[in-house]
Amino acid sequence: MRTIELQDMMRGSEFINVKSCIESGGLVCVPCRTSYRIIADLTNPQAVNSLLFSKHRTAKAPSLVFIPSYDALKSVASAIPSKAKKLAKSLWPGELTIRFEPNEETIPAAILKPLTKAGGKLGVRVPSEPWLLRLLKELDRPLLVSSANREKKHGASSPALIQKNFIKHVSIFVNAGDIPQSQPSTVIDFDNGEPFIKREGSITQNQIDVALMMAD
Repeated sequence: MRTIELQDMMRGSEFINVKSCIESGGLVCVPCRTSYRIIADLTNPQAVNSLLFSKHRTAKAPSLVFIPSYDALKSVASAIPSKAKKLAKSLWPGELTIRFEPNEETIPAAILKPLTKAGGKLGVRVPSEPWLLRLLKELDRPLLVSSANREKKHGASSPALIQKNFIKHVSIFVNAGDIPQSQPSTVIDFDNGEPFIKREGSITQNQIDVALMMAD
């Protein structure tokens, strides 16, 4: 595991190394708003399997995918309810995760089943961190994302624990120090085209209601 500092990546001196690592199928651990996350190329079965293996992940764990913009949603979602379109256009980039049926035409069949065992859906989000959005746009592919802790264990906010647990699996660790606790993303799911909150988080019900009232 090679450690680089977040400020070096943001300045660009290490950005190309992180991008190249993901393109070649490697795993990178990056700081996000609430915790460190391990990211991998969603379109690369070997990279996805490496991430799942590193986590000792069970079939019950939901999957999260980062995309660079709303326009990329169709690459990972097979059906997009009209109200999901409103929420995504209004609240992305941001801390809103929306669950969708996966696009079986673009996500490799070899990894689709283990990624969707928890309810048959993928959680999708456009993250708010500018440097992470730049990475997604330059990679031009969706990323599978998972918190940097072993199944049912803590440690996703501590660089020391991450380096201890994932030193054999993660190629690059982007260090930003300990990450303070904060609210997670709000998770929205749909039933017959109608949204409901699956997990309460930093996006409020009022923000969701306002977004749904906006004209197309």
